[in-house]
Amino acid sequence: MDLEERVQRLEAIEAIRRLKIAYARVADDGYDGDRISAFFTEDAVWDGGESFGVHRGRAAIKALFDGIPEQISFALHYMVGHTIDVDLAAGSATGHWYLWAPMTINNAATLGAITYDDEYRNIAGAWLASRMQVNIHFITPYEDGWVKTPMLPG
Repeated sequence: MDLEERVQRLEAIEAIRRLKIAYARVADDGYDGDRISAFFTEDAVWDGGESFGVHRGRAAIKALFDGIPEQISFALHYMVGHTIDVDLAAGSATGHWYLWAPMTINNAATLGAITYDDEYRNIAGAWLASRMQVNIHFITPYEDGWVKTPMLPG
């Protein structure tokens, strides 16, 4: 791999990292569906499993996030420990992220441990999410903790 390709790869990784952090910041700021859906390709899939469902296409993702504030009135997305692998020739990438999130769900303080397995595509020079697989390990009442009350997905 020559220097130019190494620099392109690093620039792609940084662009994807910034995309995911922007996604988290918009979520923390009230889950505006218009702003969040702009981070996705038109044919993207946001897969929240049994807990949040599968949403296909930018319009469905927008509708999902427009409705989230009815349940989740506060969240702080601590996105940590990520890895990003880029295939420059294909214009695609994958990412794995850890999320630790204090949240208010239905007026109750909760904690969430979640991982994301993402796919990205470069569309006209911009990296966008084409798939977010949201893996909920637990969301639990703050007072009980994940041992006493492991509110697992589903």
